[in-house]
Amino acid sequence: MNKVAKAGIAAGIAGLLLLGGGTTWALWQDNKTVDAGQVNTGQLKLALGTAGSWKDVSSDVTGATAIDLTTFKLVPGDTVKFVQILTITADGKNLKGSLTIDPSSINTAIPAAWQPYVTVTVAPESLPSGLTNTAGVISFAAPGSYTFDVGSTVAFAKGANASGTDDETIENQSANLNGLALKLQQTR
Repeated sequence: MNKVAKAGIAAGIAGLLLLGGGTTWALWQDNKTVDAGQVNTGQLKLALGTAGSWKDVSSDVTGATAIDLTTFKLVPGDTVKFVQILTITADGKNLKGSLTIDPSSINTAIPAAWQPYVTVTVAPESLPSGLTNTAGVISFAAPGSYTFDVGSTVAFAKGANASGTDDETIENQSANLNGLALKLQQTR
């Protein structure tokens, strides 16, 4: 036999050995199911209590006076407040949050002509332990259930012009305050 034939036979045998040996080469593995338990999510929820009420809380009014919006006429210098019971449910480790007036609802409820003169903010009557109020933002730093009387104030500022002419643009108009919305959101 010549050298080329011997080399061909040797290469063929080597190839067969490699193919046969390839099925015997293995990497070991194993799988186990981990009994890690179940993880659950918490919740952040805002629930409104019974229908609220309006009152006149203007700085020159002694004591808050209940008002009927069908007969009350807002004038520059007035501040009225809508008060309603609400409950914040904050359930979850490390959950923190805040409650404000939804800014987009102000644009919907308050006519554009009024907006330079009218300010709408959250103004609680009283706060339970665990809640703080800073510049109209009610915040909580720990999970819990918080029930309190929340107020939304609508303050009608006096015009800068002593004659009041810049306020005359919004005389005899109406705003649908049913469009105001509270916004509860997670901050952590």
